[in-house]
Amino acid sequence: MTIAETQLAAEQASRAQDWSKAASLWEQVYQAQQTAPVNYELVQALVADQQYVAAANYASEFEAQYLATDAAADLYLNALVANHDFISAHIMIKARPTSAWTTAANTTLKAAESTAERTLGSTLTTTMRHFYHLSEPVQKQVAGLQAARHLPYERYLTAAKFLLVDPFLHPLTRVEVLYTLYQLQVSETVKMQWLLDEKMLTLCPAKLVALGQDETSKAVYHALKVRLGNQDVFLYESLRELLQLQLMYLYPCAAQVITDSTAWIDLLISLQTGQTITPSDDQTEKMMKIQQKIQQFSLDLQS
Repeated sequence: MTIAETQLAAEQASRAQDWSKAASLWEQVYQAQQTAPVNYELVQALVADQQYVAAANYASEFEAQYLATDAAADLYLNALVANHDFISAHIMIKARPTSAWTTAANTTLKAAESTAERTLGSTLTTTMRHFYHLSEPVQKQVAGLQAARHLPYERYLTAAKFLLVDPFLHPLTRVEVLYTLYQLQVSETVKMQWLLDEKMLTLCPAKLVALGQDETSKAVYHALKVRLGNQDVFLYESLRELLQLQLMYLYPCAAQVITDSTAWIDLLISLQTGQTITPSDDQTEKMMKIQQKIQQFSLDLQS
């Protein structure tokens, strides 16, 4: 069949509520036409066919579409809740403007969490225990973080507070936990052990800004573009990705480290291209040592 014929068959299967067939056909159409309307039809069929993991994964590819209307948000929320992806569901609800839909969505989510507590208590306790012990080998931390998103909100928050002060946790893992609390708009104060000098920070996640959106981050991105944007596109793109990683390590206090955005970029280029570096002052030397420290932490991820 041509794609047009496959789409016609998918539409007919959806109208007939033959959801397994519809999901299979819409998936074929989506592989050829990855558009928002086709994505919506596919997710609708997958949810109706109780393929919730696939539905949520596909919906995340066009998340803005699912946040735009109540009906689409309900579809996405249903997939997340049915998959027990409670933390993602909380974040999705927070990402929409507050309305009557928000109240209804929170009620649905809290009911699902309560049911999970009653029926999956031992499983949740095991998942929480693994979350508490993320300071195991770095490779296991990613899987632990993903599993933790299936915890009800209160359990996740309790464990997250503990992990933020765990000195044995990889710095990026602590940042990811903190950023999840930011996305959840947690308004209570938490403590976090930060990369720089293992300093302990006291933070309100809801008052933080998104990664890369603070003035310091914008300044270093701009400095990199000015330096390389029109000269070496390949090196620019490569270093931009590395700069993004550096800013993740320094979140949420990049301004305390990057005191001169141009000097930071000069150091970044020098370190990554093998040039000899002679810091011109104490501040530049401090920034160089932080970049070297970040580089070592990143190497640890690969070992």
